[in-house]
Amino acid sequence: MFALAGFGQGAGYGLPPGGALSGSPPPAASASASLMLPLLLAAAVLAILVAFWWRHAGQAARRCAMLAAELGRERAHRAQAERALRETQASMSHLAAERRSTRDAERRRIGRDIHDDLGQHLLALQLDIGSLHNNGQLPPGLRQQTAHIEHHIHLSIRSLRTVINDLRPAALDGGLGRAAQRQLDDIARLAGLRCELHTAGLDGQPAGATENALFRLLQEALSNVVRHARASVVEVTLARETSGFRLVVRDNGVGLATDGAPRGMGLTGMADRVAAAGGRMTLESRPSQGTTLSIALPAAVGRPEPLTAPRPASEAEPHAGALLATTPADYCA
Repeated sequence: MFALAGFGQGAGYGLPPGGALSGSPPPAASASASLMLPLLLAAAVLAILVAFWWRHAGQAARRCAMLAAELGRERAHRAQAERALRETQASMSHLAAERRSTRDAERRRIGRDIHDDLGQHLLALQLDIGSLHNNGQLPPGLRQQTAHIEHHIHLSIRSLRTVINDLRPAALDGGLGRAAQRQLDDIARLAGLRCELHTAGLDGQPAGATENALFRLLQEALSNVVRHARASVVEVTLARETSGFRLVVRDNGVGLATDGAPRGMGLTGMADRVAAAGGRMTLESRPSQGTTLSIALPAAVGRPEPLTAPRPASEAEPHAGALLATTPADYCA
């Protein structure tokens, strides 16, 4: 036994102090174990995360599919609502156009009835009074009374003609272009403006509902120019285009008011009329640089264009007190 012990020590294989069965690992093995422990923990955490993701990936996919389906349904409902809105707008514009056409036809009928009935009676009364007034045997006092009666009958006939013209301007029977030219000629003569008219595509046929509305808009626009623009030149463009009619009225006046003065109803009424016809109206103006009014109306009654919100009249009204001129004399009243 002693020989074995000596042999082991001599060869360098002696047991460490404390005995051969102490169980302590070598230093290199302890270092390797301390390095592997974080890697093992990281691998365990990664495995847990992968397992969690794998478990919940199906639920997430199902939720995404449900959200996509819900978005698809919402998109379909929105498209359906937009179609319904467009159909409602088209229906409202169609009804407004039909109402406007019916109203214009009724105005023409009333105007004819007034002219043929009441107008003829007034004319006959005027002739009778005139004949009585020219009777040489009439006393002077009675002659003066007949002169007053004849004068009032004459005023009544003028008022009646104004009413008939409001119901249906007789100038439109020769077409929109001719009516516009006569209107501008009257304005040039009575207000001293230099008026220019440019037309394109107008056929000279009797005006329909759209042309009638456009003529009324021209009257109102010229009324605003004469009353408030303090202009010396007004230029009017009337054109028949593929999509409808275009009216442009330009002047070299003072432009829009900027002093905060109260604003009238002229452009408000024009904006309402244009919107009811399914058209568009724009107003461009700068102080001391004139004003340009542009109006577009659809060509055919019952075929409205998409509705667009016109510029608020409160932002576009240049002056207060704009009134519709129904006869040329009204412009210089």
